[in-house]
Amino acid sequence: MTGRHVAMPEWLERDDIAARPWVVEEGAPRRGDAFTNLVTHRMRVPLGSDETSRCIRAHELMHAKVSPVTIVIPDSYSYLAHDTVVVAEEFRVNMLTGVAGFPVMKFLSDGSERRTGERLAECLEWNELVHMVAATAGTKSHNELLAGVRKVRPQWVHPLRKVTAAIRRHWKGATDNETNLDFVSSTTSVDGIPEGWYFTLEVARILHRALRSSDEIEDADAPDLTNLDDHDADPEGRWGRLIELSVDRTRRVDGRIGRRKRASVVGRNPRHIERLLTDPQRRIFERRDRGNGGVVLIDQSGSMRLTQDDLWNIIEAAPGCVVIGYSHAPGTDATPNIWVIAERGHVTEQVPSGNLGNGIDGPALHFALRKRRNGEPFIWVCDGWVTDELDQFNDRLTDECATIVATNGIHQVPDVAHAIAALGRAGRGETLRPTAIGPVATSDAWRSRTR
Repeated sequence: MTGRHVAMPEWLERDDIAARPWVVEEGAPRRGDAFTNLVTHRMRVPLGSDETSRCIRAHELMHAKVSPVTIVIPDSYSYLAHDTVVVAEEFRVNMLTGVAGFPVMKFLSDGSERRTGERLAECLEWNELVHMVAATAGTKSHNELLAGVRKVRPQWVHPLRKVTAAIRRHWKGATDNETNLDFVSSTTSVDGIPEGWYFTLEVARILHRALRSSDEIEDADAPDLTNLDDHDADPEGRWGRLIELSVDRTRRVDGRIGRRKRASVVGRNPRHIERLLTDPQRRIFERRDRGNGGVVLIDQSGSMRLTQDDLWNIIEAAPGCVVIGYSHAPGTDATPNIWVIAERGHVTEQVPSGNLGNGIDGPALHFALRKRRNGEPFIWVCDGWVTDELDQFNDRLTDECATIVATNGIHQVPDVAHAIAALGRAGRGETLRPTAIGPVATSDAWRSRTR
């Protein structure tokens, strides 16, 4: 097949832009030849039937499906270089292509990567290698690239693998369930940017920490990348400043949702005479109980998003509950980072979006505890990755949160679905025991208090 071909637009439906035809040009199955232009709706891909060509086509189609029309770097990420963001997007697209079922680990390579690794290592192009590592991670090209580096500068292979491990660790944490994977691939527009693009920006932030100046690599020694290790983050890390966003909670919970009908042995009007025959306790009367309460604190950072449907599923499970969301903008001290979404039957019409980072986990827990009433269940929706004001993992702050959870009977769950299930159990009279997950559950403070 040669020439130009028009793809069916329904293949590439998105939430942020209207579907339209694409002009597809035939290209060669080699690095740098294929491209996708979301502005002009032009694409160049190899049209062969071999697996490499098939994987390249899938990669470019994934770009067309999830990548932003133009590269946008928000002010809070202004320190990131354009090239770093571009290769971070290559990583996201490669990983999503693999999840879609295409064998990129076996076939996505054109054979040039080994020589590229040799050349960049010979020229001491450390930053270019970091970019190439990101652009090839999750594909066959990656191992070929590192094989070339090993031939020239074997001392660089281990730190480059640390870069790969850091971004893959971030991928794993962000896609640990189907809902989170939907977030990473989402094209729902948030402030004019596809939602999933924020995952790419976070990957770029990790890569930025691996970049080095020419002075740091001119002696060809292995660069020091301890700043990529989660547990090597600043031990003096501190929480961000808690700033509450004022939210209008104009919607009232329907009384029929907020109150439950229950059979009773006492009352004024016998509404269920039939129970004289069917109920050993002869509960022929009816009483109405107020809707269940509780406190639900939700980490809305990164992939931990909260939709309007999620909110109302929580409200239906516990109509009288308090729902609080939080998320800190890394490195800022003026952006609101916590908001009360629902409180005792008063609910907001629109769920505020998060600010990408955690940053205030401890202060948010204390804030929510002040909303709690005696005996109410307290559910914390968070994956357990507690971070400081710069969104860096911190052991000391994790221990602090573990102590708060253990001493206040807080039930930590990984997502909204688990929170709804826990509220249901509490509504049936079950006591929710203190529970931790993720790094909070493996912290020294948690272990010492739950032995």
